[in-house]
This record gives sequence, structure tokens and C-alpha cells, in this order.
Amino acid sequence: MKLPFSLTASAALCVAAGSALSIDRREPYEIYRFPGRIPGLGGNEAQQDVGSTWSSGVNIPLEVWRRGKTDLQWAGEITVGTPPQRFKVIFDTGSPYLLLPRDNCTTCSPEQNLFNPFLSSTFSSSPGIPLQLFFGTAGGGTRPTNTSQGANCTAVTDTVAISFPSITGYGQQFLLCDYYSSGLATQPADGIFGLGPLPTDFWPDQASNTTAEFETAYWNWINNTGGNLGPEFGFYLLGPKPQLTVGGTDARLYYPSTVRTIGLDVQLSIMRASWVAGLGAVRVNNQYLLSNTSSAIRDDVTLLDTGSAIILTPDFTTAAQIYNFLSPEIGPLDNLGSWGGPCEVLDEIAWTEDITFTVGTGERSVEVGLVKGAFNLGVFDDSRPGICQAVFVSPTQTAREPIRGRLAWVLGTPVLKGYYTVWNGREMEVGFGELKTGRGGEWVKGKGKRGKGWGKGFGKGKGRGSGAFSLLGSRWRRD
Repeated sequence: MKLPFSLTASAALCVAAGSALSIDRREPYEIYRFPGRIPGLGGNEAQQDVGSTWSSGVNIPLEVWRRGKTDLQWAGEITVGTPPQRFKVIFDTGSPYLLLPRDNCTTCSPEQNLFNPFLSSTFSSSPGIPLQLFFGTAGGGTRPTNTSQGANCTAVTDTVAISFPSITGYGQQFLLCDYYSSGLATQPADGIFGLGPLPTDFWPDQASNTTAEFETAYWNWINNTGGNLGPEFGFYLLGPKPQLTVGGTDARLYYPSTVRTIGLDVQLSIMRASWVAGLGAVRVNNQYLLSNTSSAIRDDVTLLDTGSAIILTPDFTTAAQIYNFLSPEIGPLDNLGSWGGPCEVLDEIAWTEDITFTVGTGERSVEVGLVKGAFNLGVFDDSRPGICQAVFVSPTQTAREPIRGRLAWVLGTPVLKGYYTVWNGREMEVGFGELKTGRGGEWVKGKGKRGKGWGKGFGKGKGRGSGAFSLLGSRWRRD
């Protein structure tokens, strides 16, 4: 689930009021001012068991939706209303909105929980602004679609909470939807919980040709705890027991001393209410993907998106260059941006080839790698047995950000789940840390077996970069 940089429909979550107004209402150079400064990203460590709380964070167990060998989405439980109605929501850094299906939704799945506003004493139909959302891919799918995917919703207000332990956001505005497209209706989760970096966002009100500001759900939680929770949250997505830590991080799962942070592109992150950073290099084994200036140093940007199970390249040419490095047997599978080839070829690449990205800018950049095994997304469709889809998808039109026209990527969970990621909207930073191993036998460091295990552990190899930090070796180091 993504907000575009003015990406393309295949990359983006586009929002309109009454199917007309754009949600993007911020001026490019508008900057939020936060009081104080939080020392050391990763410093608020939640070291509690799941389901209990300390002063620094709360853990939410997540369930992964998996199709074949591909992890598509991660969802956890929230409650809405009084008394509470329970919902499974996808925690998505690619969007800022909380959206849920209403009890009058006729296109939703019978398996999905629907919110009944008449059963909640704290429900308000205010502000009552209608919005229509469009998604580029079908729910958590990996294939671009040429059919419209989205939801028809209205902005309403109620209490949003976590039950155990309790974190409550009072008077929370969110989107209540009476129509889900097929992609949203077929996913197991009931809705989406956006985790954009900003404390507020806007509903576009077409009727009055204005915008209405609202507090986002995550920041409502943080602000209602009286300072007991920090601004950051941490994702652990690799293993049988994934989790999200709200208001801190869980030091049982990673080595805090290894966390290195990148600064976001503040202008773009504010404009799109998403986590946007620079992208300085892409390397396939020892070959650098050249930029438009025939240089290994790129001046691109990327959205960091926990709601995406793919890597979206900026254009067809970029995807073709990556696949040309890997195998002549990989090619386009359709005219919408899917690529692939023989499953055995993709399997071999998935476990033997190294693909890395230098994310961030200058001294505050990190080299991160595609998770071993994540390259192969599985069989493309039943009509072509033995043909699998690869992880890089290209848009039908070149994706560029709107300020300087730089090429725009989306790095999804095939990269993010290889690290403990720490997200801090107050400081406009994202941190990447080395995962701990052997947590209850969930993940064991070492060489993984094809189709089983979690791939190679952190080896001794030295990364490359221009003054960048690398997490590809056994510890962080400056190259």
C-alpha cells in the first residue's frame, strides 16, 4: 500500500474526495516543528514479553499472510468503538490512513470483520467527508493490475485501541468503507493501519473545497500515553513470531549497538506522508546499476514500505538492466510490469546472488540487501506452470518524485524484513539493525537451505560504498 511521489498508478495509493480531489495538500517546503529532540534512535527499548508493557514500548504480535513462499502482508489486532469491536489490520508504512470496512459493505469478504457504528456509544459520523481510494496492486498481491482496486470510504470518528496492554486513542478520525475492491476483499486482514511519519494529515473536503486536518492514529496513541511511550516503533518481520513494537523497540530481537539511521528526504516525506529516503546505489553482485549519467552513484529516491511485497523499479529500463545482470532467461511476463522466468532459474538466483541498495544520503547512508530467498515470488499463474515471478516490478510509466524529478523506487519487505527496522517520525529517521539469532529456535544464523530456513546469516564480506555504513558484514562498519 503506497502513497505516490507522483509515482504511477501501479505504484501508488491515490486518494480523492468524491473521486476528484487529491489528498496531497502540503506545500513542498512545509516542515513540521517538533518540540525537543529524542536522543539516539533505538534508545527506547521495550524488553517486555509480548502482551505486557513497560514504560518504553508495547509489543503487538503479528500474523503473516503468505501465498506459497511469498510473505505478502503482516497484520495485528486493534479494537475500535465502545464496547470494543476487534479487527485485524495491516500495519503499513506506505500510507497514513486507518481504514476499516463498515457493516453495510456488500463487496467485503464474509470472513472479514465489519464495523457496526450503531453498536458503539463513542461513534461519531463527523467529519463525514467522503473519499475514494485507489491502489496500484490488488491488496497484498505482487502482480500489477489493469483493473481498478480501491475502496469507497467516509471519514468518521471513534475510539481506537490496543487491548492487551491497553493503549487508547480517543476521538480518532479514520476511514469507514462501504465498498472494497476484489483485492481488499480477498485479503485476510479487515483493514489497513497506516504508519506514516507525520502527526497530522488532511481530509480533502470537496463540498467546501477545503481540507480538514486530523491526528493520525499512531500519534494519537503516542500522545495519549502522557509521555510513557517514545515516538518510534520497531518492526521484526522475519521468523514465525513477527511483531510490531509501538512507542519503542524490543532489544530481545536485535543488537541496539548495530542500529544505523538514515535521514529521510523531509520535503518528500511531508508531501506524501510516507517514509521517503534517498537511494544512492544499486549493486547486483559486483556490478553497479548505472545511473542516467553512466555513474554508479545514483540520485534517486525510494519509499520504504512495509505494505509492499515487491520492489518497484522506476521504469522498464531499470528493471531490464537488473535482470540482464542476472539471467537471459528472465523477461516480461505481461505488459503491466511483471517479470519472471523458469522457477528453477529464479530459485538459483534467490539463494546465490547478492542484490544491495545504498539507502540514505552521504554519510547517513546504509547498504541493505535483498533477503536470501525473496527474489522468487512463486508461480506467476496457473496457465504457465513452471514460470515464476521475480521480485522487481516495473511501472507502466516512469516514476518520478515531483520536486526535482528524480527517479522513484519502492523498497518493500523483501528488503526490510532482513533487518530490525526502527522508525521515528519525530526525528524523520529510519534505523536498520542486525537481527539477533536463536530466539526460541525461530531463526538460526548460518547458511539456509533452499526452500527452508531463513537464508544466509551475516557473513564476513565487506560491503562497498562511498562513506556509507554497511550491514552486510558481521557488524556495522564504515567502508
